[in-house]
Amino acid sequence: MRDGKLFARLSRYAVWLGMVMLIANPLGAEPAEEYAASTDWLRSLAESGTSEGQIILLDQALQGSAEAQYALAVLFRDGSGVAADMNQARHWYQAAAAQGHAAALESLRYLASEGGGAAFYALGVLNRDGLGVPRDLAKARQAFLWAGEAGHIEALFAAAEMLSDGSGGATDTDAAHATYAQVVHLCQRALNINEEGENSGFTAANIRAAAQYWIAKLNLLGGGGLERNAVAAAIWFADAAASGLGSAQYELGRLYLQGWGVPLDQERALAWLENAAVQGTTGAAEEIARIKN
Repeated sequence: MRDGKLFARLSRYAVWLGMVMLIANPLGAEPAEEYAASTDWLRSLAESGTSEGQIILLDQALQGSAEAQYALAVLFRDGSGVAADMNQARHWYQAAAAQGHAAALESLRYLASEGGGAAFYALGVLNRDGLGVPRDLAKARQAFLWAGEAGHIEALFAAAEMLSDGSGGATDTDAAHATYAQVVHLCQRALNINEEGENSGFTAANIRAAAQYWIAKLNLLGGGGLERNAVAAAIWFADAAASGLGSAQYELGRLYLQGWGVPLDQERALAWLENAAVQGTTGAAEEIARIKN
């Protein structure tokens, strides 16, 4: 019975897709006009709360349609047919703007003009990576700094990177270290952690890795504007671990041991835990003993 209902639902979606194709291909229409017309039609369906329209619009956005991505951003911004969600709106504006969608780019700029740290960060990424706009490292650096003033943690890290290597302006090692330290401070505050005890092992030499470690912790636990994301946490831990930070090596080893955000891999887990144990990282030796016994 359930399979029958599913088949019927999929059949309806196929009909909707067929209608989209018919609308998208009127005789004599230009391809761009065809696609925009179909996307506008789907957006009107999605705004009315029609699940078929929402699903197809999301599918087109995931397949890389800038028009669909922009339309989805507008839905999330306005809460039309879906629950309002500015994080999702910014995500889809950025995806569309990265493909050169002018209206999406202007929407991000408008959000940034209202003091949105996440919007400034998105603009910084676009300018730094040359996505949808000419690459402009000076603009990227300034956007990251403005986002950082609004407390955006990942933007502060990006700004510190540019201050450190001189991208988009003069190299300023002292400012870079101070900005990395600010990242650590904001992450620990978001996690309600006693900074004095946690920072005893951090030096100017490993402050960058420390910032990566704490961003990873935020991704793992959620907080500070970051949602829980074990895959992102593993990436940040891996970067810090590669820099030799024992606490990051320990956390990365535990992720491999649990298959959380990375493939389950006891051999890799043991290797990272042994690296951490050599540095005297608390808990590493005990974890190794549990694996071997």
